[in-house]
Amino acid sequence: MHNVLPKVLLFGYTNVGKSTLFNRLSQSRMAIVHGQPGVTRDFLSVTVDEKFQLVDSGGIGSESSNDLFANLVEERVRGSLGKMDVIVWVLDGKCGLTARDYQISHELRRLNKPTILAINKIDNERDESSWAEFYHLGWEIVLPIAAEHAINIAILKEAIAHALPSAKISESAADLSAKFAIIGRPNVGKSSLVNALLKEDRMLVSDVAGTTRDAVECPFSWQFKTGQKENFVLVDTAGVRKKRVDPVEYYAYVRTEKALQTVDLSLIVLDLLEGPTVIDKDLVRHVYVLGKACIWVVNKWDIARQQLDAQGENAEKFQHKFLRQINSLYPFFNAPIAFVSAKSGEGIDALLRQVTALKKRLHTTVSTGLLNRFLHTITTKTPPTSHDGKHFKIYYAVQIKSAPFTLQVFCNKLRWMPNHYKRFLENSLRQRYALEGCPIVWQWVEKAPNTLLNASPLKQVV
Repeated sequence: MHNVLPKVLLFGYTNVGKSTLFNRLSQSRMAIVHGQPGVTRDFLSVTVDEKFQLVDSGGIGSESSNDLFANLVEERVRGSLGKMDVIVWVLDGKCGLTARDYQISHELRRLNKPTILAINKIDNERDESSWAEFYHLGWEIVLPIAAEHAINIAILKEAIAHALPSAKISESAADLSAKFAIIGRPNVGKSSLVNALLKEDRMLVSDVAGTTRDAVECPFSWQFKTGQKENFVLVDTAGVRKKRVDPVEYYAYVRTEKALQTVDLSLIVLDLLEGPTVIDKDLVRHVYVLGKACIWVVNKWDIARQQLDAQGENAEKFQHKFLRQINSLYPFFNAPIAFVSAKSGEGIDALLRQVTALKKRLHTTVSTGLLNRFLHTITTKTPPTSHDGKHFKIYYAVQIKSAPFTLQVFCNKLRWMPNHYKRFLENSLRQRYALEGCPIVWQWVEKAPNTLLNASPLKQVV
């Protein structure tokens, strides 16, 4: 049993400063802030002071002809209002009161939700003389603020705290099974997969590449077919392109980069028809360098299986062949693979089981005795080839960390080790200790045999 924090929604027109206010209230830079209207498209959420879940939403009322998603974003925002506990209606104090404000005020009043009017961009005496007109909308709490300059933010926080309902109790398990990121190239189906996992249309789905711009963190519970219930946090990220010319896209990439550093593992979503690409290779290499575990996820499997059946091909053989192809191209850590259909829900339950199992593998520990006996066995059975008549030798190894699995290895001369031999050692360790999908970090310490126990090691991370 654990408390479910109340949800507080930042609501308002496009370009009134909701994302700036979101970052200010959460003391973060999670939301992308840009002068271009309609940058925020999905619901971005963060816990504030362990008291409430703050939710940033896309703006309503966009009149930009370049915003292809304006109507869909507004429809989803309005549909979310009834699910919120407190609404902070953000208005632009420099624009003044409009006829449409009265219409929206009437719609909000029918929801019977605690509502706070935050009149933004009130940052000088001239603006202060005009904000009071918003009291004509009939709401009890009308606060002048300037999100960009942190004016009256503490007062707004206090007003939100007073408006919060009592914490609700959830029957979900208190322990978090895993926090994982969903990454991949644009338009490979990441947002569709997120919606299938959350069982709601949380993320905007479109055929237009680059629809998702923020790294959106979403806590959720999942009840497995066995009846067991577990908690997860997923982070949906912007699609990663090879070139990022647009500044909004650049900031989206930065959010993806930061999100990857906070998770246990990553799901790299592939396009089944196009197959793995250079960008996918860069992604998995980057995940590896960050020390995160990884699962390949192939979406739209239901469509592919129908095509295979029509062609008389065996679906299971195709899956094995596809996995062999990936692991031969990207043999960094022999990541497992999941074939799913976000549309039908096929394979989603099995995917989350893989996520839970992979997190456990990421925290694998091996005793020093077992590790050295294993390394002695494989290096004796398959010794490294000589380097100008000299042989590379491992004297001693110890695991010094998990997540990622990190070894400190004392050896003679690292340059005598053949290029392929580290890969051989790594693959042998993965097979022996079930580390598929987990990076392995090697810290090589060159020592002469007689100084092994006395000298201070000099680490080389390879």
